[in-house]
Amino acid sequence: MSNTLSTAQKDTKAQHIATAAGELFTQQAFADISVADIAQRAGVAKGTLFNYYHTKENIFMTLLLNGYQRYFVTLSATFRDDPVHTAQQLKERLLAETSHLIADHATLVRLNALRGPVLEPHADREQTLAGRQALYAANLALGQTLATQLPGLSVTAASHLFVSQSAIISGLMNLTGLDRFNRTALETDFPAFQVNLETEARQTFGYYLDGILQEELHANSKRS
Repeated sequence: MSNTLSTAQKDTKAQHIATAAGELFTQQAFADISVADIAQRAGVAKGTLFNYYHTKENIFMTLLLNGYQRYFVTLSATFRDDPVHTAQQLKERLLAETSHLIADHATLVRLNALRGPVLEPHADREQTLAGRQALYAANLALGQTLATQLPGLSVTAASHLFVSQSAIISGLMNLTGLDRFNRTALETDFPAFQVNLETEARQTFGYYLDGILQEELHANSKRS
């Protein structure tokens, strides 16, 4: 009897391994998670894990790209079911989504902050490219949904709103903890280094939205 797995079975196994890694990531820092830990959590041999992912970083890169893709697909459906009609409505919804992303998708937010400096140097190039292509398609579809609802907003500008949102959150995350070292509070008082991620992400993104939506809608109205 052949033990060869079908493509669907391989995809399921790969997803099972990634899910196990994600579960560990909710409890530990990335640096504290080993490939052996992930294999044990997934109930597979370490050698089996390497048949699906060449490195630990590639597992978490997959989690990040697939997670954001699902988030964009879900968000597109939400906007189709409950559309916006004005720039102010869009701003309010996007700021609410910023809070939702930080509070309810903490794993994605943490992984995104690790993407460039930690994950990318050791992730598989081809798998990452395939994941980014799928993510780009989901992001573009979301932009198309918003551009349809708000005349004057281009698909490109609408899609890019979520890139900017992500950059703002990740940038602020990388500035949190300046009053601590290795998760331990420093004895020196640094009040100006303290960052409230949700509050400051909403504030910064709100300023960005005010400028970009006004500029985009004004420019398109002049061309029409």
